[in-house]
Amino acid sequence: MEQDTNQNTKLRLPSVAFLVCIVLSGLAWCITNFSRDQEQTFEYKLTCSSLPEGKKTCTLSDSTIVLTFQTRGLNYLTNGYSEENRIVDLPVAELVASKPKRSAYTFSNKELLEFLQEKGYTDLKTVQKPEVLTIYIR
Repeated sequence: MEQDTNQNTKLRLPSVAFLVCIVLSGLAWCITNFSRDQEQTFEYKLTCSSLPEGKKTCTLSDSTIVLTFQTRGLNYLTNGYSEENRIVDLPVAELVASKPKRSAYTFSNKELLEFLQEKGYTDLKTVQKPEVLTIYIR
């Protein structure tokens, strides 16, 4: 009986040591992976707000925008990048203020990038899609 107990102990020790090594290597991988800069691309829904005075409706040529961010890996775990918060609210009056008054406004992805960076998307690197966004105001 005593010999049977010793045999069980010998079998358990290597498996416990193996599990500890697996856990430690997993932690080391996570720390290494999340401590470097990464690029991530997400799709955001576009909405309009604060229309110019006298205007009642706003229609967009695209309902989604694809944004690429560059930041540290752990920052992607924050609430701002979560699926339910992937909405970009465009303050239309502010966006079209520098353009002549019309019913349709066109913005390149470079113009959108600059505007969004001014509005607090500091980690934003590029606007992938759409190439051109048109806003129709009535």
